[in-house]
Amino acid sequence: MASGSVLLPYDVTLGAVWTVRSQLPWSALAGRDLNNDSFNTDLVPGTTRNSGSRDLNLTAVNAYRAANGLPPIADSAIDSSALSVADMRVSKSIRLQGTMKLELLLQVFNFMNTRNLQDQYGGGRVNNALSTNFGRIFTARPMAQGEVAAKLVW
Repeated sequence: MASGSVLLPYDVTLGAVWTVRSQLPWSALAGRDLNNDSFNTDLVPGTTRNSGSRDLNLTAVNAYRAANGLPPIADSAIDSSALSVADMRVSKSIRLQGTMKLELLLQVFNFMNTRNLQDQYGGGRVNNALSTNFGRIFTARPMAQGEVAAKLVW
């Protein structure tokens, strides 16, 4: 994360925050109970916990898929959960009477309109190796959004 602000001419303040994050780890699940413990959370044989987005053994995943009559998954078909969000704020304070002032604000969130897939909340990542959507993420953070505000301070 990086942030900063600068005072521009006419007492206009410009600030920005940039948040970046590498991909989140995830596990390739077998999609069925392989060890007969009544839980359907077994890993694909040949993979380790949290190896997705790090060092996932896609060869092992594709061998497991082939053994179950499914086509292989290409590395390019696995979505990234890396994050890059840049937010910006512009403000101007206008003195009125006495100690009263009016502050005008413009804020833009994700102003670069970056598509950030989000897998950490609500189970957005499909990690079932038997799914045709294995490795895909179907939820995303909002694209660019803005707001304008006025604040009276006294």
